[in-house]
Amino acid sequence: MGLLKWLEKIVNGSTKVTTPTQNNSDKTYLARMGAYQETAPAISWIMPKYQGRDICDWCDEVARLKRENKLEEALKVATGCMESMTSVAIKNPENRMEYYVTEVAIIQHKLKAFSDEARVIENWLSLGITPTDLPIYLELKKRLAKANEMLAKKEGRDASVYTEEWKRLVEELKVAKANKPNNSGICTGRSRANPGTTYKKPKSRYHYIPSDTELLMPDFVAVDFETANKMGGVSACQIALVKVKGGQIVDRFSSLIKPPVGWDRFEFTYLHGIRARDVKNAPSWLELVPFVDSFIEDLPAYAHNAQFDSKVWRELDEYYSTKTHPQNFYCSYLTAKRIIPDLENYKLPTVLKECAPSFRLNHHKADSDAEACAIIVTELQRRL
Repeated sequence: MGLLKWLEKIVNGSTKVTTPTQNNSDKTYLARMGAYQETAPAISWIMPKYQGRDICDWCDEVARLKRENKLEEALKVATGCMESMTSVAIKNPENRMEYYVTEVAIIQHKLKAFSDEARVIENWLSLGITPTDLPIYLELKKRLAKANEMLAKKEGRDASVYTEEWKRLVEELKVAKANKPNNSGICTGRSRANPGTTYKKPKSRYHYIPSDTELLMPDFVAVDFETANKMGGVSACQIALVKVKGGQIVDRFSSLIKPPVGWDRFEFTYLHGIRARDVKNAPSWLELVPFVDSFIEDLPAYAHNAQFDSKVWRELDEYYSTKTHPQNFYCSYLTAKRIIPDLENYKLPTVLKECAPSFRLNHHKADSDAEACAIIVTELQRRL
């Protein structure tokens, strides 16, 4: 049974459903959901299973499939986990784990399946299950507004009502998070399922957002990597570094990189223009290490989408047994989202247009992207 039909069966079946209307405030809706759950048959908390495994044990697999761009496979697994969680949460709302709904929505958004994304979130909310907390509820509502906005644009309809709703929810979410500073976010349920086990927490993307004090440090390095293919960071074929001191660009370094044999298939030439013949006589990462080390000087580093560039850097270090990855690595993408709210998106060209409209970006050329990142960070420092 398909995901949407399965959810619709729940919504339209014997389970009592409370559906929000546009006139309901979030607080009223939450109160109504609480009232619904008082009549729900309760079961004790359990960890749902998918294909015989605890759904929390599938999280790493879904993450791997996403990294490898196997989004359809990731969606299938994530959907199975969400369905299992939902069926249990209906019987006992304490079993709710919105992480699994959000994961499905994120993958559908990447696939540009905006209609499916919207319906998944709508169906989950309509079940009347009280959210873990207000920020989580608002986050889902925000994703729903964005999905509807993208769908309207895709279909050539006026998207302004959804755009305004998304902006409103962004502000409400900020307030909700500020009033709940200890919010740890939605969870996978892993720790509760295995209370005696200590898990190494994956690095959250928020790790890449500097504090105000860190952001105001006047000296830093901006970096951009280009890779040859989807195999990972070891396929890096270009690096660019831009050094900023006292708010001014003082140095630049850029080089092609020759990937090792087995990692040298070029799939992304259409993006960055680099071909196998271009790196034939280029240095390997190992040969570049002395220059990279000397350039960085233990300064903090920034990249636009630091999760990608940091991963490339770490994988290069791991492959070559080197230690060049900066200790402090921050993301201009996520930092811009915090300091400049309500941009249409936070892609490099969009943020750069807001911060330095006169800069001529040659996107996906590492030297141009790294310099753009440096310029954005200096502007974010100014706006803080």
